[in-house]
Amino acid sequence: MTETKHPETSAVELIDVSKTYPGTPPVDALSNISMSVSTGEFIGIVGASGSGKSTLLHVIGTLTRPTSGSLLINGLETSGLSDQELSGVRSKNVGFIFQDFFLLPGFTALENVENGLLYSTFPASGRKDRAREILDRVGLSNRAHHLPNEMSGGEQQRVAVARALVHKPAFVLADEPTGNLDSSNTAAVLELLIGLNHEGTTVILITHDQEVAAKSSRQITFKDGRINRRSRKKNV
Repeated sequence: MTETKHPETSAVELIDVSKTYPGTPPVDALSNISMSVSTGEFIGIVGASGSGKSTLLHVIGTLTRPTSGSLLINGLETSGLSDQELSGVRSKNVGFIFQDFFLLPGFTALENVENGLLYSTFPASGRKDRAREILDRVGLSNRAHHLPNEMSGGEQQRVAVARALVHKPAFVLADEPTGNLDSSNTAAVLELLIGLNHEGTTVILITHDQEVAAKSSRQITFKDGRINRRSRKKNV
């Protein structure tokens, strides 16, 4: 099909997006959401359980389709794309970081990061070097040949961050990335995300923790499937 591409003013843009799950009665998980994330921005999506932020994650990550409205990624209108085309958009543009690290237990840190290139167009001959480069960027070059069970939780999450970045996505979508970490490792991972953002990485951080969200330059708070509040960090 012919792709509809708009000027690349935003990494992500949602226009009147709603998501309704069928049932008796139907559940309106998102209602008329309009928001954009500029390239190079660090935005925090905040909300309690049931606020709609998890559904928003799935919509932005093209893991589920909105019931209505438009989702643009790097200026590309996604609403008319096939599942296969959406998979291609996702593998090229989205770097996922989850609360659970999802590292392959029998693979080294280097191999786990390299696996992030399996569905990319990155040349196979250069994948190991690219994985080494990004591991160094997150401060783990000295742990490249360690297995996940030989690393701390904070180190494992850094490997997951490297895996999310290895294919040079348009943005990183981080879902409660510090949820399984102690306060020390939480601070370290947040500082890593801040540092990466200062280097130009677009970060969308989804969390229920206001203190974690406060590290972002702008916050959008969700409640009952709607945007409840928008705020910007002072001195940014």
